[in-house]
Amino acid sequence: MILLVPYRTLVITIAPSPHEIRPAAASENVARPYPLVTLPLGDVCHNYLCSKGARARIASQAVACIYSSQQSRARTMMRRRATLLLQAGVLQALVMPRQPPIKTALRAAPDMEDLTRRVFCSRELNMANIEAVGFDMDYTLAQYNEAFDMLAFEGAKDKLVDMGYPEEAIRTFKFDPLQHTRGLVIDKRRGNILKMDRHKYVRRAYHGTRELSRSERKAQYILDAGATPTFVGNDYVNVDSLFQLVDASLFAQLVDVLDEGGPSYAQAFRDVRHAVDLCHQDGVIKDQVAIEPSKYIIPDDNLVPMLTQYRLAGKKVFLLTNSLFDYTNVVMNFLVGKDVNNRDWVDLFDVVVVGAGKPAFLGDGRRDMLRVDAATNMGTLHNFVGKPVSEVGGPAFLQREGKIFQSGTWKELHEMLEVGSGSEVLYVGDHMYGDMIRSKRSLGWRTTLIVPELEPELVLDAQLDLPLRHVVAEKEKECEEAELAVQELRLSLLAQGLDFLESDEREALERAQEESREALKEARDALHRAYHPHWGPLFRSGNQASRFAKQVVDYSCIYTSRASNLLATSPSRTFRPPSDFMPHDDDERPPM
Repeated sequence: MILLVPYRTLVITIAPSPHEIRPAAASENVARPYPLVTLPLGDVCHNYLCSKGARARIASQAVACIYSSQQSRARTMMRRRATLLLQAGVLQALVMPRQPPIKTALRAAPDMEDLTRRVFCSRELNMANIEAVGFDMDYTLAQYNEAFDMLAFEGAKDKLVDMGYPEEAIRTFKFDPLQHTRGLVIDKRRGNILKMDRHKYVRRAYHGTRELSRSERKAQYILDAGATPTFVGNDYVNVDSLFQLVDASLFAQLVDVLDEGGPSYAQAFRDVRHAVDLCHQDGVIKDQVAIEPSKYIIPDDNLVPMLTQYRLAGKKVFLLTNSLFDYTNVVMNFLVGKDVNNRDWVDLFDVVVVGAGKPAFLGDGRRDMLRVDAATNMGTLHNFVGKPVSEVGGPAFLQREGKIFQSGTWKELHEMLEVGSGSEVLYVGDHMYGDMIRSKRSLGWRTTLIVPELEPELVLDAQLDLPLRHVVAEKEKECEEAELAVQELRLSLLAQGLDFLESDEREALERAQEESREALKEARDALHRAYHPHWGPLFRSGNQASRFAKQVVDYSCIYTSRASNLLATSPSRTFRPPSDFMPHDDDERPPM
């Protein structure tokens, strides 16, 4: 159960046991009527938490989940009060997100959905300055399930066999959705898959499906001078989209086969990529989705209200997708609950661009734009009716040509939307490079990243991992104390002119230091496995932010788990990020 903390009030949600709280199924209502304890800040709260009566009235083995206010000093006070409960053994876990929930979440009774539907801000964004809001379709407006991935996986296996790879081995390949995650980097030359922190230090690595040891990682990814590689160039591929999890799974299992001999790892990856691409092009995937879209696409009742809300607020809304019209028509009709022969979904947008060819669409190259005649479900392509073709944009143009187009570049799109600069456009997408990085760097678009993986991680933050966090914190403290003991002995002997290596105490202290380091490593590994059995939390790598997390901060103004979460935010809202902290900053310092 998740609670909300109003300003100047500390609210604690008590659950009988963390084991009684489990992630709900997609169709399950996770709200549960756990009792609340509401405590005012200040001495009254302090006395209450310290009293034996309070500890008697609150069941042991409880879990406290706390949202703090935006005020830094109030947040610190809340943390101190709740920590007393932890120290007294009253609570098992404490959740302290840095950013408060969206204001609209306060309208409803607090439950787990309030947490998973939050919109997070990494760069200030004033929606009042946004004239046009655009959306990608695949994995943005439309979320797919595992059955969709299986179409690509099984289809690509057939194509790899046709390419000459050993059928006996290929037929044994299994797709495990937990085998890989977004934000990884594929080393095509070495056959490795890597997870890095924000400094590009490789924290986890697998050769095929075998995890590399620390010494193997360092041997391959620490250069002679101690520097780390840049991980750019043709040898590396970023797993930027959920589409690419199929590629990663096939490649990892194929590497295991090729270790016994065969083509190079780089050639194998090219073949995997080609095989998966063919599945998207020849109907292996899209024909099946068209027959039974409900089997592969996750419905979302909030999508239409969200899109309508922006248009009612005076924003222009556009769809910009790499999918062609025939498939876009299938998916969008399913999302709005209509038959494939219907075109009502088009009315949700001011402009629709299919077959956009991102990221090329976001560049300055010459790419002719064609209009799409939606009279048939396939959509036929035509040149513009009006002459000269260079006159693009404005209501008269859209009235004459329609509002569905294919290919072209951002220049025509800006003209049709009548926006003066990229900063007036907010684009919502899922692909880190094709949607976020290119649009931000090249055009200055404001960006929203859709991260479906965020939902289970937020649930885990609230339900499962905090006892492990306290174990990690305890082991970190013990490790630091053991290391300080060694250094204090070294400095003491140095001051006396004695040799550290000949000290009788050295061996025992260094043994304790090594044991504390190993215990800390085990505690951290246990915490990471709670999030993902192989790669740990999406936004963390070791004690650092992951490379993916750094890209989210650098290139997405806001991010959330579903596009429909934007329904709960005002079209004129100003999003503000939490304050940045340096290591030397005092956490209790009042905001400037």
